[in-house]
Amino acid sequence: MCNAPSSMNIHPLLLLILVLLQVMTSDARSSNPRCIASSCGDIRNISHPFRLKSDLEGCGDRNKELACEDNRTVMYFHDGRFYVQSINYSTYEIRLVDDGLQEDKCSSLPRHSWALYNFYNHSDPNNPYYNFDYRTVVIVNCSKPVSSPLYISTSPCIERSYSSNRSSNWNLYALINPIASDVEDFCTISSWTWVSYDYFGGEEHINSSSYNYERIHNIMGDGFGLYFGPYTLKHTFFCYFDIYRYFHINYLHYPNIYTYWSFGGQVCGSKSYYAGGKHRLAMKFVA
Repeated sequence: MCNAPSSMNIHPLLLLILVLLQVMTSDARSSNPRCIASSCGDIRNISHPFRLKSDLEGCGDRNKELACEDNRTVMYFHDGRFYVQSINYSTYEIRLVDDGLQEDKCSSLPRHSWALYNFYNHSDPNNPYYNFDYRTVVIVNCSKPVSSPLYISTSPCIERSYSSNRSSNWNLYALINPIASDVEDFCTISSWTWVSYDYFGGEEHINSSSYNYERIHNIMGDGFGLYFGPYTLKHTFFCYFDIYRYFHINYLHYPNIYTYWSFGGQVCGSKSYYAGGKHRLAMKFVA
């Protein structure tokens, strides 16, 4: 004789059914024979979990919807507009670049710096991305010259065109991964963007003797990567100071996390996490 499941077993059973339905729905969407890969410009394979606005209903994830404009693949995220440079489905990485950066114009600057803050909000169900392994390039304008090796002059790329419409002379510089105390009181932040960690690696100090601004601009134009694969969230937090002197707390936690420590206005940490099924050890410096 079969016994009805006890009340103690009903909730786990319902949870299992819901999980299975979610997996089946996801698989059905990704394997829907009507859903064929789209293309736009240099991006030849736009498929699940991504979709173009013109794709059939039920194909891809609405939270990962892209647009095709002037033969370029574009991502709109909150108030930001970014060009898609590549999508790697094996490593779950999509590379983006701010649409204000023009490859053949070194006076061009990022236009959507504030939109990057939305990628930090990992508790937002509408944010399917995670940023990792990046550095920050900050453009500051100062009311007087700065004699610090950390300040990389933007001349002649930006200075002339930027100051031509202003009554006073401004001095523009690029800073690589600065902390709050690096920004002088007589300087204001014009714009900033993320760049790949690979360009600067473990270098502790990036200064004008190592890089000129044309090289920095080329690095900005190469964009940054975002992870769009599965990850887990728990109520564990880490904190960091950023260049705007705000204090943030993120509730982010991968299956294994180790200690974080703070010094000099920035938070550093060694963490172990699972990304796309591959175990990876990362050292992250957050500005």
